[in-house]
Parts: sequence; structure tokens; C-alpha cells
Amino acid sequence: MVKRFSIVIITALFIGAYFVLRALPDAQCGFLHYEEVVNADGEVEFCATNHAGFLDLSRLQYPVQMELDAGENVNLGEDLEVVLTLETDGGMAIAPHELAVTHTEKMHVMLVDPSLEDYHHVHPEAEGFSGQYRFSFTPQRSGPYRVFTEVVPLRTRRQVIATGVIETVGGPTAPTFQALDISEVGGLRFELSGLPEQMSTGRDYRFELDVLDSSGAPAVLESIMGAKGHMVAFDAEQRGFAHMHPIDSIAGAVGSDDLAFMFNVPNPGWYRVFAQVQVGGQEVFGRFDLLVE
Repeated sequence: MVKRFSIVIITALFIGAYFVLRALPDAQCGFLHYEEVVNADGEVEFCATNHAGFLDLSRLQYPVQMELDAGENVNLGEDLEVVLTLETDGGMAIAPHELAVTHTEKMHVMLVDPSLEDYHHVHPEAEGFSGQYRFSFTPQRSGPYRVFTEVVPLRTRRQVIATGVIETVGGPTAPTFQALDISEVGGLRFELSGLPEQMSTGRDYRFELDVLDSSGAPAVLESIMGAKGHMVAFDAEQRGFAHMHPIDSIAGAVGSDDLAFMFNVPNPGWYRVFAQVQVGGQEVFGRFDLLVE
């Protein structure tokens, strides 16, 4: 009788776990690849993808919770230490050994202010196995910074997103947009090509990114997160983001300076796209404004 009862309990647990996994949002990574992808550092990538799907987090819910402790006074222009606590909905800590490596990192954290002018992409360091992670950044704009944390738990093999807010002094500033496919930042010229005159929702668009130095020659780009460049897009309402990786980076072609990306969004409106590269050991962020109708 006891044995039969135990079998029933175990069966019920497996059935429950099955439906929980099915209920998880199918985000950029979906299920992990069956084939191992090895990055330039010899690490196995469990979720290397160039899919460009925009994650509208007003429509998606993930079984994770995140707390952010940045202290009481967050001043502009000052280096800020932040403690991030990541847990399941049941209150269980999510430790670093439970996370897959995705694009050379176990955790990607993206922060942006209300005006969409000040964007940061950081990779927190774990503090033991408590589910706490620490990172720093220097806020430059007033108002609440939206925080998007992207991880892939090994148990579920699905990408999950946690969101939060870090308040800074002063009130928020609304974003302003102007169609831009050229951006000059830090002595570099960022150019987007291949964009149609009019973009529509629900369609895959491929565009090329060229990065030129002050002389007009192609900039010497260093590898960052396993590729020569990355892109992140935010919508005007900050409902979510798209984390885009170069198409060639899936095949491990980190030595290639040809940067091509896919872009696909579900909602019409303005999108601010940040292009991240590294030159001379310094990260540089170009930016573009795209209108989707």
C-alpha cells in the first residue's frame, strides 16, 4: 500500500513538472540546442541564439523573482553598487551553478533610464550560493531605471526574464525619437544598412552594422560576449527588449567583423537600438531610432 502511494505521488510530481515546463514562456532561447556550441574560450554555450524576437514583458510572466538593493540615496554620476537577489516564485535561491552559460556569461543584466538615453549591459558576479549577485554601474539620468535580468536555468532549459526598478534622484524624462541609421560616439561611426523604407510588425528584418574609425576605415573590433558586436532594442513604452546577437556568432565565427542581425517586433511604434562594440579595451555604444508601423 505504501509503495503504491509513493508511486502515485512521484507520478503526480512528474505530471506537475511537465505542465509547469509547458507553461513557461517560449522566449528567444526556447529549449536548449541539442548540439553543443563551443565559444572562443572553450566553454559550452547552452543557449546560443541569433533570434531577434522582442520580448513584450507586459504579455509574458516568468516563475522568477528579483530584488534590487542599491541603497537609499542614488545620485547621478556616482558609481553605484547593486545587490541583486534572484529566486524562484517559491522563494528558492537561484545559485550560479544552476545557470547555463549563454553568450559567454551566466547572467545578462540590462539597465536603461526613462529617456532611453543611458543604457548599461552588465554581468553580475555571484556571492556564494545564496542567490545574491553584485554589480555596479554609474547612472547618468534621473528617474527610475528599468532593469531586465536574463538567465537560463539548467533545470528548465528555457530562458527566463526577471524585471525590477532602481530609483535615482529627480523625475523621469520622456524619450524623444528621430529616425537614425547613423550614430557617431566615442570617435566611432556606427552605420546601419539593409533597412526597408517602412518596417512592419511580425516580420524578420536583416540589417548590417558597420563600425568605422575616425579615418573612415573599418574599426578594429575586439571580441565581447563571444562576438564582435551586440545589439539591444527597447520600445518607447519600455514594455520589454530584444537582445540581438550577430548571425555568424551562432556558428562560433567570433573572428568575423561582418555584423548582421535579425530584428522582429510585435508592436508598432518607436524603438531605440543600442549597438555595443569594444575597441582598445573600451566598450562603446552606438544608437539608432527605428519606427515600426
